[in-house]
Parts: sequence; C-alpha cells; structure tokens
Amino acid sequence: MQITCQRLKEILDRAKKLRIAVLGDLMVDVYLIGSADRMSQEAPVPVLRVRKTEQRPGGAANVMRNITSFGAKAVAFGVIGEDAAGEELRKLLAGSGIDATRLTVDKNRKTTEKMRVMTANQQIVRVDFEDVFPVSKTVAAKIERQLSALIRGKKIDALIFEDYNKGLLDRDTIQRLADLARAHGIITALDPHPGHPMEIQNLSVMTPNRSEAFGLAGRYCYDAVTPVEQDENLKTVATRILKTWNVESLLITLGPQGMALFRKRKPLHAIPTKAKEVFDVSGAGDTVIALYTLCRAAGADEHEAAEIANHAAGIVVGKIGTAVTSPEELLRVFQRDGNGE
Repeated sequence: MQITCQRLKEILDRAKKLRIAVLGDLMVDVYLIGSADRMSQEAPVPVLRVRKTEQRPGGAANVMRNITSFGAKAVAFGVIGEDAAGEELRKLLAGSGIDATRLTVDKNRKTTEKMRVMTANQQIVRVDFEDVFPVSKTVAAKIERQLSALIRGKKIDALIFEDYNKGLLDRDTIQRLADLARAHGIITALDPHPGHPMEIQNLSVMTPNRSEAFGLAGRYCYDAVTPVEQDENLKTVATRILKTWNVESLLITLGPQGMALFRKRKPLHAIPTKAKEVFDVSGAGDTVIALYTLCRAAGADEHEAAEIANHAAGIVVGKIGTAVTSPEELLRVFQRDGNGE
C-alpha cells in the first residue's frame, strides 16, 4: 500500500496535537569522538585523541525525542539517580521539549550512562554505568499512580512501555496500566526485552527486532529467508507471540529486510527497507515504536503506521548515534520514493 504525500501530511498534522506518555529505562548516551592514530605504550590498545564530546537522550528518552521531533508532546515517566548524569538528562529532555516534571529521583541508584568511544565513524568500545536491580515498591507505586491519573483523565493519547531490562518495569504494574489504558481507549505499545519476557496481555502493538522475537518465543534464531513471506520460522515465532501475549499487532523489524507486520487471522504484511545507507542502527527501534504509535494515535491504520515508521527508521540508520528525523525530512523521502500527492 502506497501512502500519498497528502495523506502523510494529514496524519502528521493530527499528530502534532497528541500527548504520548512513555514509561521506560532512561539513559544518557555519551559519545567521545576523536582520532586513533597511534598505539599505547602501556598496552596493545589504540590511543584516542578526543576532539568532541556529545551527550544525547538515550533509551526510553530517545523514544520521547522521536515523538517531540514531530511536534507532539512526550510525557516522561522513569527513574534517574541523584547525580550529575541525572541532572544532565533533565537538561537534555528539556532541550528536546519533553515534559520531565514527573521523573522520579531515586538516590539509591545511579542514572544509566552509555559511553561510546568513536573514531572514523566507528565504535571502538562502549562503557556502561548503571544499576539494574528492581526499583523499590514505593517508586513503582508512585509512577503507577501518576500514570493512572493521566489515563483516567484522558490526558494522554497513547502509552509506550520501553523495556531495556534495567529494573524499572515489572509485569504486574505494566499489566494494570495496560488494562486501564485499554478500558479508556488509549493505545498501548511495548518494545520488549527478550531477557525480561513479561507476557503482558492485550497490548495494541509490540515492536521487537528479529532476534528479540525469537528470544521471546523461546526459539533458536534461524537465518533470515528471502522473501520474508517464505520465512516459515519467522511466521511460527510470530504466531506464538500473538497467541501468548494476545497482542493486536506485532511489528517485527528485520534490518536489511525491512519489517513484517503480523496480526491474528490476517496475512503477513512485509515492508521492504527504505534505508539507502546504514551507518548506525542504534536507536532505530526507538524510532519505529515512536512513529508507529504516534501515527496510530493520529488515525493512521496499521499498514499506514508501519509504512511511515519504516521510512523514518530508514532515515535514522543513515545517521551516527541515536538520532531522530523530522516531518520535513520524512516528507522529502516520501517524495523521493515517488509517493504521489
């Protein structure tokens, strides 16, 4: 199905009026960028001469940034530490137009930082600073109360759960929030982590990548088959997830193969990739869940939302690091690909 530029404009114009809540593991992505032209005399490792340092919202915060880049309002729910990284994340969120007034500060844990050392557009090493033990029941209850109030008051149009398995999300809390949102007609989306298979029921959509989907289904991840319509192992995995999680739509990202949209008792919808160049796939999944959920809340059907998310992901993988796109950039890509007015 081809989406015209006029239809895309209609969806994106409606998206600007929406408020999307995002609950998930917040991070600061730090990039040390420089040149490595010599080896250390202390050990057989390269020496990086740092030319530039960048900090960006990462994890669930990058999902929020993808939402605000399209003019919608992102409401942040998550935990930060009482530390310098937490203060930096607050500034980064504010700079991206994200409502961070409901963040919870936990002095007993550190704010997650992922430091990437980069040279010649390549990552040499990543260093993580994080705590991954479960948040306290007090913290979880506070977040649930705040989110429940927004849902009951219909102050949000969709709710995204972003799970990086850092100790924030637990099954019972997420299930109660998902049930409450469903009862109030609010779209729910989950980017799951295979190391934390919560089996939340009755979500609107889940967006794992291929390896995550196989992990969630408890199956060995076989090599991809082309065309996607003939990948029987992928179909088996999708069928198991649809049944076990009872999810309305399952959008599996497939890297160079694009995406595959699965729904119960409906044919597989394969979506070829739109990426022209791939420099960095980090954060592409954040773009997919953000744009799919935003477009569905704006009135797009499942096929339209998946197509738009696919185009957006094709743009961000052509950029270095966790990145976002914009309505203008997305529209140019649609025009380039020959989508009519």
